[in-house]
Amino acid sequence: MNVSVALKLTIARFINSSLVLVFINSESRKWYKGGDLVYDATILICIISLTAPTMELISIPRIVKWLKISKEKAKGEDCLLTQREANTLCEGTMIDSANNISNFMNMIMTCVFYSPIIPQAIPIGLASSAYCYWVTKYSLLRRYKMPDMFSELMATFFANFMPWMVLAWSLSAFSFMTAQAREDLKISVKSAKSFNFG
Repeated sequence: MNVSVALKLTIARFINSSLVLVFINSESRKWYKGGDLVYDATILICIISLTAPTMELISIPRIVKWLKISKEKAKGEDCLLTQREANTLCEGTMIDSANNISNFMNMIMTCVFYSPIIPQAIPIGLASSAYCYWVTKYSLLRRYKMPDMFSELMATFFANFMPWMVLAWSLSAFSFMTAQAREDLKISVKSAKSFNFG
């Protein structure tokens, strides 16, 4: 079930964030102008790379829970919580593995997809992978409750899914380069027609 949810979330997020930008900015001659595809895609890559792990670090429910724990601790001897209520209050939340891996795979796919026109996408993806790794490791050790036992299916499925990104990269590179070549050809034809040989 988690693999199915993660895969569907990954595909939906990739279509909703990355492909929609290309459909909106279909005129390739404007891609490199301010506020068009390259600018929008760079902002998108930065947002996708930073948002999910940062929101995992700065979690509003965790802050609220920490405030409740501090309030109960401040009561001292007047605290009326039972041991079960205290355990529940101090217990971490469950990790949503499908959502986490979906966010990570969407970030990788977006960086790979836009790398033909934004070369900085690959180093950003590398830095974001390291950031996601450390945030997830810290959260697993310090914040989440003991996760359910998962089989190796999710890890092997998404590891086997990675080579398909090469196909996505080749299709995006072909599409971006073809569109750019078409625009260059139009410009050269226009300039040749307007050139006066007399």
